[in-house]
Amino acid sequence: MNFPHLLWAITNWGPHYKLARAIGCSESRLSRCLYGRSTFTDEERASIACVLALSEKWLFEEVDPPARTAAADLVHAHG
Repeated sequence: MNFPHLLWAITNWGPHYKLARAIGCSESRLSRCLYGRSTFTDEERASIACVLALSEKWLFEEVDPPARTAAADLVHAHG
């Protein structure tokens, strides 16, 4: 997941197809960009921020997952 803030915002705003329509792109393009198979253009990023009424910088902030703890590694290894 490249943009967890964006996914959260979209989930709280409405269905992906409505956002795609609102920014003037296809649903498949939006999906490809959301899941890292393509990249948003500067115009798409600005449009998304405008439609969602949230900061573009925050929406497109890439977040690294936290490091696993030793206990989590043990649980994962012993499944």
